[in-house]
Amino acid sequence: MKQTNKKLSRHTVRHDVFDRAAYDNVFVQSKELQAMVTNGGILLATVGELSADIFFSLYKTMPELIPVREVMPEYLFNQAQMAKMLESPAYQELRQYTQCDEFGAGLGSKALLEALVNQLQEDVQLRQAVQKVNYAVERKREAELLDNHTEEAQRALAAVKAAMDDVKAVLASNQSVVRKAGDSAISAATLELEATESVIMAWGLQQGEFNRLPYDKKANLITILRGQQKFRDMTKLVGRMRNIAAASRKVKLEQRLELHSITQGSDINHMLHQELLSLRKPSLKLDFYRKMTERQLMQYDLRQTDYRGQGPVLALVDTSGSMRGEREVWSKAVAVGLAEIAERERRAFGYALFASKHRELITDIFPAGKRPPDKLLKLATEFLGGGTDYEQPLRWAMQQLQTGGFAKADVVLITDGECRLSDVFLQELHKLKAEKQFRIYSLLIGSSACELKLWSDAVWHIADLLDESIVKELFQKI
Repeated sequence: MKQTNKKLSRHTVRHDVFDRAAYDNVFVQSKELQAMVTNGGILLATVGELSADIFFSLYKTMPELIPVREVMPEYLFNQAQMAKMLESPAYQELRQYTQCDEFGAGLGSKALLEALVNQLQEDVQLRQAVQKVNYAVERKREAELLDNHTEEAQRALAAVKAAMDDVKAVLASNQSVVRKAGDSAISAATLELEATESVIMAWGLQQGEFNRLPYDKKANLITILRGQQKFRDMTKLVGRMRNIAAASRKVKLEQRLELHSITQGSDINHMLHQELLSLRKPSLKLDFYRKMTERQLMQYDLRQTDYRGQGPVLALVDTSGSMRGEREVWSKAVAVGLAEIAERERRAFGYALFASKHRELITDIFPAGKRPPDKLLKLATEFLGGGTDYEQPLRWAMQQLQTGGFAKADVVLITDGECRLSDVFLQELHKLKAEKQFRIYSLLIGSSACELKLWSDAVWHIADLLDESIVKELFQKI
């Protein structure tokens, strides 16, 4: 009997060493999953294997349930639960978030396991079954310590068989209960993964450096972004700003090319439509290829319009006390939109959070074409408070402009107040603008723009934070 059990599986979903390595990698980094297995083990002795089975079923492209005859008797409760979940169409929808994705499968496993453990605590019939499973596991361990030929070992093994026969009977008479427990767990896990996916998509984390972060760093970042009300509010706006940024860049790229005249050449993309008619007539097809070889096809002569906004981007964001709340959320969402533009176009990005001259700036630089999640979180998190002073952030921007990485940068200042620049500094600023050929765009929330107009190339007055037209105009200029 002991020898036979060695050939049977503790798991109920087929997996290979790579699947196992993926689960182990997630488990060792997920304190929540570890705690779930530890605490759940008090209720169900086989919860550790159930946790891994859930992960395999979510992670694998085509999960396969191990038949009952190949599973150790004391793990038949796990097998029954996995069988019901894998039958569910909702489970297949859930797997859209998790297939071949360690992070998604890890989050899904935690959510499913948590929901299942809660169901086991609440349902009398299921609790009766798991108590029998726990008894069988305990007696099986006792039997394994004894010689199979002893009477005591035989009694222990008989007790295991009797307990598992009871488990089978309970499961057979409560199929709907097992299915309901699985459906409830699937629903809870789906909501969890949908909420996580919406955060990832809104912040643009579905690609790039976020994917290269270890599991625990990803989970921590998502927990922060979902945990605080400020970040939940910011998530909605950040998603909108990123969409505006993408649409604005498309419009700008389309506007870069304008029709100048008709010319001759061999560029099929810009060829006149009537030239294509030659390909439909066998008698003219050879003539078409001749004209293409000799660059004599009629085509549009498109000229690229000269426009600014090809250099790095510097965002100066006011975090004085009056900016706290909706204004902070809005201004930082705009800054994230600017970072999105810089990443898409492989331009460097930097920001400075400022307040009064007595408060030290909070600054950071994103390498060209990069938007590191930790730097993005720092931008969203930090806040200074206090008064407003422009000179300190502008001087920081001027220092960046004098380095090779930020020459000809576009500077965007977002504020809700006004302060006067000294005449000496103003002269210095105008002199550097003439030398370095950079522009300053200012977004002013609900205040007078008189001072900003003295040194900004454009000033937009924001009366309504829900009005997207000004942001669109800014993103097209950058």
